[in-house]
Amino acid sequence: MVPRSHLAVSTGMEVKEMACTIGAISRDGKIFLLKNFDFSVVPVSWAEFRCIQGYDHFALIDHDQQGVNSGLNNRGLGLVISYSDIGKGGEEKRTILNAEILSRYDNVEEAVQRIKEYAEANPDMIGGNVILADPHKIAVVEYFGGKTASDMIEEGYLARANHSIFGIVDNTTDNSQKRYKSMCSFLEDLLRDLPPEGEVIERCKQRLRSKPILNENTRSSFVVYVQDGRIDYKIEDKEWRVRRGV
Repeated sequence: MVPRSHLAVSTGMEVKEMACTIGAISRDGKIFLLKNFDFSVVPVSWAEFRCIQGYDHFALIDHDQQGVNSGLNNRGLGLVISYSDIGKGGEEKRTILNAEILSRYDNVEEAVQRIKEYAEANPDMIGGNVILADPHKIAVVEYFGGKTASDMIEEGYLARANHSIFGIVDNTTDNSQKRYKSMCSFLEDLLRDLPPEGEVIERCKQRLRSKPILNENTRSSFVVYVQDGRIDYKIEDKEWRVRRGV
């Protein structure tokens, strides 16, 4: 069953998509993740997880999804996800998988392999995009109906909204395409002449809080500076907060 948070809601003539926009940038040994979490009106928070066996992590959680949505662990592995399906049903196993990844993995290569193995073995899982980062590289994985595709780079940028770029499912919408192009344009400009990390974070925060990436379904915005273990995050209309170290 698709959680209500992922269904398009019709309000008169307008159809509102409840989804997310995600990105990552890597240059000169500095890596950043960013995301707007667009969701239904449910309680949303950030939580600290201490693991007796595994890696501690700081993660985005909500009342609709078991596990964690996105986050960073104490080994410098971070991930962000976005929905990418066709709305015909599916099990919300993505966030359970995310919790496993943050708890058990410390590098992008092994995390990507695990995500692909799990997605291929669980074709009933809701389709999605995952962007991952560690202190050395960034990667993206797409999965839908047991099919997967991925890419990994040491420098450059990655972005996703709510459709497949690799073509594993034909699910492009005007809204998703608009947000994807906006994120790509922003990251291209930022990559061209990467400023100091403080300015990168501020520019990412400003972009996340601007249309079309910002919309009325945005519940949380956040920026992760991987090398510093820093997470700048905002819930609803509250003030930005900064978490340093996991």
